[in-house]
Amino acid sequence: MNMRRVSAILTKDLREALRDGRILILLLLPIGMAIFYNATTPDEDELPKTTVVVVDPGRIGVADGLREAASRSVEVEMLSAPDAAAARRIVDADDAAFAVVAPSPSGGDAPVRAEVLLPRNASPTAQSVVALVPDAVAAAADRPPATDVRVQRLAVAASDRKPADLLEQRTILIVVCIVMLLSFVALLVVPMQTAEELGTGTFGALRLAATGPEILAAKALSGMLYAVVGTVLTVVITGAAPDDPVRFYGAALGLAVSLVGFGLLLGLLSGNANQINTYGGFLILPIVGLAVAVLIVESGVLSVVMDVLPFTQGTRLLFDSVSAERPFDTGALAWLVLAGWSALGFAVLARAATRREA
Repeated sequence: MNMRRVSAILTKDLREALRDGRILILLLLPIGMAIFYNATTPDEDELPKTTVVVVDPGRIGVADGLREAASRSVEVEMLSAPDAAAARRIVDADDAAFAVVAPSPSGGDAPVRAEVLLPRNASPTAQSVVALVPDAVAAAADRPPATDVRVQRLAVAASDRKPADLLEQRTILIVVCIVMLLSFVALLVVPMQTAEELGTGTFGALRLAATGPEILAAKALSGMLYAVVGTVLTVVITGAAPDDPVRFYGAALGLAVSLVGFGLLLGLLSGNANQINTYGGFLILPIVGLAVAVLIVESGVLSVVMDVLPFTQGTRLLFDSVSAERPFDTGALAWLVLAGWSALGFAVLARAATRREA
């Protein structure tokens, strides 16, 4: 494979993309949607919110004290419960981030003993409020030196929380827009450029100066370039800083690679750019739909299916890389799925291209 010829074809494709309004719209639409969602979702300056359930049989005012202590950093909604068991049920049902059990203060100099029921995977916002509990209990009991607050880690209370509960709405929308962008690039832009050249005879003319694999390699590289540049622009413009940038951009590139081979195959088989532009959306809808579904589907047949699809595993990797909480805790399996589909896509493409050359 001659890289000079590949580079020349790649440069030609990039110039033609800038002149094709259909391709520009497909590339800019997901970026524009990400910018719109970023501008219309709640501002980061707005205080985060959390819910706390308080058991205060002595009515010493723990709820008011905790709300006051957190007022500058977190907006706290208070629930009340008659006892620790009821508070535990509320936390287990995910109706509160954690519970504070503050029994009536004993007489004399005995310390006021309070207990915090905190899920093991509680959000950073909840944990920041937990740090304020000792001061709030001490102030409410009016005995700061004699306060003992013990934190009990709940093993199962937050296990029912869906990944969507661990991610900000703004982050979810931006990641979904990036998945849409990568899908547009791989399954619309790349096949449209390929089909356009087949329809106009340009592909045949290129075959006089380059081999079929060199032409297809240039098309694939153009798709990778669109994907990387589009993803970077989306992140920079929206200010969405990934928690793990290497993992994030690796997942974006891996998702694009896993789809672009099938996009090239679609372009070769169709040979009609207008047809792909008109009906290609039917390919994108299930991809975007399943990208959203990973946030809410945790079991059943659909969950098993999503475990072996590249766009769902790629979406999980993207969500894990933007959040320190790792809502999906993806491992090697996700990368293997992307690699497997990438190999399959290019293998089928190579076979189809060889038959076409014959």
